[in-house]
Amino acid sequence: MKEHGETDGPGLENRRVKGRHNYPSKHVDPENFLENDDVTRLLGAGEKILQDDARKIFNCVHCNECGTSHDRALLARKFIESGCTFEGRDEMEQNFKSNDTPYQDNKMRIRPPPGIPERSDRLFFMGCLSTIKLPRFTEHALGYLMARGVDFTILGTEACCGYPAYAAGLFGEYERVKAKNAAIFGRYKEVVCLCPACYFLFTSDYPKLPTRFTYVSEYLAPPARKRDGSVSVQHMCQLQNRGHPEVSDQTNQLLAAAGYEVEDVPHWCCGGGKGYMYRTDVIDKIAETRMADFTGDYMTTMCPGCFWIMKVYGMKCKAQPRLKDIFELLL
Repeated sequence: MKEHGETDGPGLENRRVKGRHNYPSKHVDPENFLENDDVTRLLGAGEKILQDDARKIFNCVHCNECGTSHDRALLARKFIESGCTFEGRDEMEQNFKSNDTPYQDNKMRIRPPPGIPERSDRLFFMGCLSTIKLPRFTEHALGYLMARGVDFTILGTEACCGYPAYAAGLFGEYERVKAKNAAIFGRYKEVVCLCPACYFLFTSDYPKLPTRFTYVSEYLAPPARKRDGSVSVQHMCQLQNRGHPEVSDQTNQLLAAAGYEVEDVPHWCCGGGKGYMYRTDVIDKIAETRMADFTGDYMTTMCPGCFWIMKVYGMKCKAQPRLKDIFELLL
């Protein structure tokens, strides 16, 4: 595990915020942070998990900076299977059973732009946070793809990819929605993901399918007309710390090619890696710390989870840059 300031070499993914732990939950709650060795030990067959372990086990926002977020999900599963619980567990489980999402309903709030075909070999999978909690963000993404001439279709109703249940240790519900989604995806040649958490699960833990999974970043390009202004970027832990650090550099290069001055903001998690649940005190502290890092005219991201955090905490913390999603900046 690296301490703050350590690097592996050149590249955006190795730039750190000086004086701050790389692991955000360790930075804001070091007393309850489990080191990697602690996680391995607790996963051992002879180790008992107690209710009192909850604050430590759920002191994690799944940024994967430590490289052990999967083991931490398994630890949450062991916690649940040991008969322990956490605040909001029953509600989340019931919402998944009733709605295939962590929310109280599964009604999409987006207004898709006209012209999206009913049939296509390419499915644009938006994700439950995007369609239920962030309709304008998602409408901008849909409009952008339409303007770029990308042929795709969407589902009338989506089931959650399962990431909130996975991170919470509710593997029964996770496996159920995984099987449901996999059966749908097999009908398409390509699935384009708006949410990096969805993309991570589809490409790493879902059944192997002939379907090609891509992230929406592959369809972004500089606009014909140059833009102006300066912008801070919240890059995506779900990609940067899970094998795709190149997307961060590509995003900065894309915005620079569009005419924006990209602010020098080293990467740090926004706090929204697994949604807003249980250790919300940790998420609050991480998000409030992160908001102070953004400078310039705009702050942006293409991650729905990051955008929700920036929207809520940007207002709460009176962040100076104006929040715009990357699709809005490039339209």
